Amino acid sequence: MGYATVMRVPRIANYAEALKKYDNTKPIKGRSDEPRPLGDRRNVDTYSIRKNVWTDAIELVLYRTPVIKFTVEDEVIINIDNWPSASTCQFISRILFGVTANRVRGEVVLSFADGSRAKLPAKGELALSPRGDGRWVPKQKQILFDYRINRKGANNVRRRVSQFKDYLSGVVKLKADHIVQNEGHPYLERRFDVVKMTYAELIEVFGQQADINTNTRFRPNVDYWMNLDKKPAIPHAEVNWADYREITEKFYEIVRNDQDDNCRHQNYWLAFCILFALNNHLYWREDVNTWASLGTDMFETHLERVLFTMFSDEVFTRVQLPEGKVPTGKYDNYVRSEE
Repeated sequence: MGYATVMRVPRIANYAEALKKYDNTKPIKGRSDEPRPLGDRRNVDTYSIRKNVWTDAIELVLYRTPVIKFTVEDEVIINIDNWPSASTCQFISRILFGVTANRVRGEVVLSFADGSRAKLPAKGELALSPRGDGRWVPKQKQILFDYRINRKGANNVRRRVSQFKDYLSGVVKLKADHIVQNEGHPYLERRFDVVKMTYAELIEVFGQQADINTNTRFRPNVDYWMNLDKKPAIPHAEVNWADYREITEKFYEIVRNDQDDNCRHQNYWLAFCILFALNNHLYWREDVNTWASLGTDMFETHLERVLFTMFSDEVFTRVQLPEGKVPTGKYDNYVRSEE
């Protein structure tokens, strides 16, 4: 599949043209299903055309998915069956008049000649109807929503951990180390600030996990905290949601302002180390003096991602988008819920 081969797939204007293409295309003999090629015959396993024996719809198939269906009512039904690929976009854009398909944040977004846009569901169908000039537009306009940060809510969450944020800023400045890579090279030189910690320092906080295959290698035992900023992806996964609630509640207890001053410094140091380890690749090593690093700008980024995900009901507002706009999906992982 590629641009060169998809360009040999014909544009098809309506059901009559699709039916004519089907009737005039000879099937590939010697194969049990006798597929009919939509483009070059040698690419029949990539592009094919078939007729639905129950509905008489003409289906244009990309690999095994009937992505485009021309119905006898002269409508088009698009179904990507959870394949939001570049190939799918090229296939749709090539065949349908007035439709341009693009991938936006892993999803397929269609743009139409009337200025409207629509997002294709991963599982489900989108119906199109023809305009007077033969170009396709959505049969029904989509009402789409997206999430925006509620600044007041976000600031309220930040204020509840303001003392830890001050502590975090101070420790990061204290431990910052300036790194220069490829010094003197006019194009490859990079300068940035990082915080370094040795495995020994992290093991003192988290304990040690041994590699059961060798017993000579180890790493800090940080796995418990690694999904702190990730809500479970599978709906109704009760155990996963219980785990998520447990670790986020524990983390919040150690960073909130209203806590026992006798435990504050110890809790803040633990939270600092958690943020350091979060999304850091701590591989199996034999030397406790092995060090890992994290950019100084990532600590606050990690903290806000954890808190904004945890308190998403306060931080984000669901808004209806103007016609022609599609959701960015930027905050979808933050607002995922158990329902």
